[in-house]
Amino acid sequence: MVRNCVTVVALTAALLAVSCSSTRVQTDYDHGADFAGYSTFAWYNSTDKDPRPTTGPNQIVDGRIRQAIAQNILAKGLSQTASDKADLLVTYYTSLSSQLRMYHTGWGYGWGGGPYWRFGYGYWPGWSHSGVYSYHEGTIIVDIVDRKKQQLVWRGVITSVLNRKSSSVEKIDQSMARVLYEFPPV
Repeated sequence: MVRNCVTVVALTAALLAVSCSSTRVQTDYDHGADFAGYSTFAWYNSTDKDPRPTTGPNQIVDGRIRQAIAQNILAKGLSQTASDKADLLVTYYTSLSSQLRMYHTGWGYGWGGGPYWRFGYGYWPGWSHSGVYSYHEGTIIVDIVDRKKQQLVWRGVITSVLNRKSSSVEKIDQSMARVLYEFPPV
């Protein structure tokens, strides 16, 4: 009985830890695309007809994100070239959102006591605390497009709770390594 309770508590704690993770990664790709046929990439250059989003990182963070993405793609065996000669075009988008989280902790009244209790049988008061806190989440969407077909062939999305270190070179490198881990799909 005790072993089962310990197992249930441990399993519940593990599931809560995973579900409350501060970073989420999602990837998807065109299952009909021949990723073995791609050998070069370039950065997608926007036009007046298709401008990049006006909200985005500053130039310093933009450079860090671009470098991290390029390093990860180069490590996969692709080479970087001019956009008019590339097999794949790469771009990314960012978004920032404010989130609210409500919480409640504590315990309530209960029946207790017995021969080993100091004060005997009876109801004992509990305590509780509720609150709300806000935080910011940042999302980076990496899109990889087949240049000739002008068709999206791979997308990676990473969403993370932001803090002071979120725009550091190390944090951006880690994030882009996580989002591009499954590129190209096998």
